[in-house]
Amino acid sequence: MERTGPASRQGWVRLRRCDGCVRLELGGEVDALMEQALEQAVTEARTGDLPVEVDTRAVTFMDSLALTSLARLAVGQHTAVFVDPPDLVRFLLDVTRLGEVVQIRETGTGTATATT
Repeated sequence: MERTGPASRQGWVRLRRCDGCVRLELGGEVDALMEQALEQAVTEARTGDLPVEVDTRAVTFMDSLALTSLARLAVGQHTAVFVDPPDLVRFLLDVTRLGEVVQIRETGTGTATATT
């Protein structure tokens, strides 16, 4: 599944099923214009008991609405793992204290695995 926001903003979201996890990939400007696509992807990602990996390495901007949607990934028994979050996303996780309820995994690659 891939959804994009308006072309002028170039935000995108992809949801992929992997062995033993669901991977939510975000890129570009993830903001209020992406709210519907992001909410749908988060809802799908929470279906079932698989942990969710969140790949934000290609994110260039993220607003509070997007972060609120991502916070839903860590509700209840679900596990959310942010893989190599860029400084921008790490800052938002720290400031909002969401970083205290999600896991952060550093792989050492620091490069985006998905491009548009």
